[in-house]
Amino acid sequence: MKMHLLVLFLLIVGCCADIKVSVDEKGVYNISIDDNIWLRSARTALYVDNRWYSTDNNSLPLTSISTARGTDPNLGSWNETQLNFDLDLNGTHSKIVGSIRQWHDISAFTFHLDTGDQVLTNTVPLGMNDVRTIFPSFYIEKIEKMNERGYFTFAGKIISFTYFIFLKISLM
Repeated sequence: MKMHLLVLFLLIVGCCADIKVSVDEKGVYNISIDDNIWLRSARTALYVDNRWYSTDNNSLPLTSISTARGTDPNLGSWNETQLNFDLDLNGTHSKIVGSIRQWHDISAFTFHLDTGDQVLTNTVPLGMNDVRTIFPSFYIEKIEKMNERGYFTFAGKIISFTYFIFLKISLM
């Protein structure tokens, strides 16, 4: 029953605006509404072995970009862009994949970070206000003079690294 309500909500939101995610050859992703950039991506990072590995300083380099397509029985067909990063932990390389999936039948997209089989350990445990991964991340900025953007943050134990982004656009 909850899934049906979710899909109905997304169909209503989808009637209001055209929401798209675009990714360039350097792995920069933008969220656009009606062809206007709404959010621009910031860094991707992992906290492993008591240090940050980040796209900012190339300690988590982007190695390639790939795509996939598929269908979900509940949400329909999708396209996915996969940002493939190389995590080098003392000579042991692990593939880290940040996926951005855009759904065709509904105005929604999902983000997922796959750290593979590599166990991400630290000798100093992280506290409740600390994060281990940063993906997705966005710059909070005023792109145009008249735009008003809101944002949210959350903390605590996160069971899944998949985030659904639902946008409601009010038309004037």
